[in-house]
Amino acid sequence: MQYFRASQPIPGKGDAWVYYECTDDQKIVRQLTYIPATGEIDRVPDPIVKKLYKPEWLEPATQEDFCKLWDTK
Repeated sequence: MQYFRASQPIPGKGDAWVYYECTDDQKIVRQLTYIPATGEIDRVPDPIVKKLYKPEWLEPATQEDFCKLWDTK
């Protein structure tokens, strides 16, 4: 698996991180959005978009970071 993340502003809430869990051919398996300022996490176990768009714009992330946020209650 490969893991990526991207930052994006959320009006009224601050910056959010969008994390992607992908297969080696960059098919998105799961995705989540984390807003550090509020602690909100939105998990998408079966995302509608299945292929990464502009993967060169994404930062690498770790499996540990993704799974820690995914498993947070």
